[in-house]
Amino acid sequence: MNTPKVTILTPSYNRAHTLPRVFESLQKQTFKDFEWIVIDDGSTDNTKDLVEKFQKEADFKIRYYFQENQHKFLTFFRGIDLAEGQYFSPLDSDDALPADSMEILVNTWEGIAESQNIVFVSTLCEDQFGNVVGDKFPNDPLICSIFDMRYTYKIKGDKWGMGKTEIYKKMKLNFGNLAGKGFIPEGVFQFQFDQLGFHYCINQVTRIYFRDKDDEQSLANQFYDKKNAFGLAENYKAFLNTYSTKLWSNPVTILRNLGGYIKFAKIDGRSLKKITTELKAPKIKLLAYLVYPFSKFI
Repeated sequence: MNTPKVTILTPSYNRAHTLPRVFESLQKQTFKDFEWIVIDDGSTDNTKDLVEKFQKEADFKIRYYFQENQHKFLTFFRGIDLAEGQYFSPLDSDDALPADSMEILVNTWEGIAESQNIVFVSTLCEDQFGNVVGDKFPNDPLICSIFDMRYTYKIKGDKWGMGKTEIYKKMKLNFGNLAGKGFIPEGVFQFQFDQLGFHYCINQVTRIYFRDKDDEQSLANQFYDKKNAFGLAENYKAFLNTYSTKLWSNPVTILRNLGGYIKFAKIDGRSLKKITTELKAPKIKLLAYLVYPFSKFI
C-alpha cells in the first residue's frame, strides 16, 4: 500500500459516543489520501469494537492501537512516531471536519515555497452551530509566529490545521520527566514551532469544534485546576524559555507568564531553587527571584 500524504491522529479515552462523528466526517472528505490513527488511551467502553467496525466500512486506512492510560500529551507523540504521512493533523475525539478540510489544507501546503520556512498551516474553527470560534486573521494569508498571532495581532479563539510530520519529530521534549504526571498542555511543545519556522494562516474553516458543555470529562472545564499544577507549570516554563527575548518588547506578557509559572510550580511543590534552575535565561531567573516574595498575591 502506498504511503499516505496525510496522517490524522485521534487520541481517545472513553469516547465511543463521539467517535462516530469523527469517522463520518472523515468518510465525507473530498481528499482521501490520508490515514487515520486512533490511539485508545486505556478506554473501558466499546472503542475497540467501534473502530474495528469503522475499519470494515472505511475507504481510507485506519490504524488502531490500545495502550494503558498515559493521557493525551504522551499519546500525541506516540502518534507522531507512528505517523506515515508527510503532513500531520491532530483531531480530537469529539470534533468533526467539513468535507473539504483535507483538500483545503493539502492544497495550501502544496502552494507554499520551501523558502517561506512554514511549519504549520493554521485555519479557522467553527462550532456546531456554524459560528466562527474566536477571531479571523487580519490578512489572508497571514504569515507570523504563534507569539505574534496572540500578542501582536491579538487573535483569540481556537485555531486548527496541519503541520509537517518531520517538524514535529524535531521537537525536543523530556518524555521521562513528563510521563505519569497527568494533564500536560499542548503549549509545552507548540511554542517550539516558533523556533523552527512560521505559521501560514488562512481564513477558511477546516474544523468543527463541538461545545459539549455537559461533558464532565472535558479538560476545557478543568484547565486551571490545581490538580493540573505540574502540567501548567511546565506550560508556563516552556513559554518563558522560548520567549525570554521578548522581555523588553512585551514585559507585561512575560511577567504574567512568570507569575503563572511561579504560582503553579509552588503548588506542584517546587522550591525556589528548582523554579529558577529550570529557567534558561539569566534575566528571567533574576526576575523570578524578584517576583517570588510576592507570589502569594498571584
